[in-house]
Amino acid sequence: MQTYICRSLRLLVFAVAGAGTVAMPVLACVEGDIRGEAVTAERDLGGIAEGEEATVQVIGAGWFHAAEIVKQGGSNDQTSVTIELDGEPYISTSFSNLKNKWMQLETKNIIANVHTVGDTSTMTIWYTPDLKFNTRAVLRIGVEEPGVESLRTRTVLSRALPHSHPASQGGQVLALPAFK
Repeated sequence: MQTYICRSLRLLVFAVAGAGTVAMPVLACVEGDIRGEAVTAERDLGGIAEGEEATVQVIGAGWFHAAEIVKQGGSNDQTSVTIELDGEPYISTSFSNLKNKWMQLETKNIIANVHTVGDTSTMTIWYTPDLKFNTRAVLRIGVEEPGVESLRTRTVLSRALPHSHPASQGGQVLALPAFK
């Protein structure tokens, strides 16, 4: 399905080309935001002591798709996870909350759950459609339980293309790499 703007542009291109002034190549129309390549960032955070926090931060513009946090060990699953995009929290939950089947989310826009095998718990948070961020994406993990032996994270993001225009960023900033 073509948008009104795409149809108008295509008519304009054909009108100019029909007048014999310019030979134009095929015009491509894309629905929605244009995304760059998908990026999977994996981090092994090691053992985190009770009362400590670990942070995984991506600087730049892009789209957040999914996060997986694997926790090994721990005594009561009081380890919290927060996803922030541009300083705004989008979800804040804990392993103990999502172990409860009544607290898990599974809709057409978000999936959030925890699966446990032995002493290893895996939290999955997945958004569709992807969530756009303009300056940074942050994954915070707060450990409020003893005995967490290791934490591993995997996030799936898409880079912003160099010609996309995230809000409140000038053209010179967009020349920088999308993620640092």
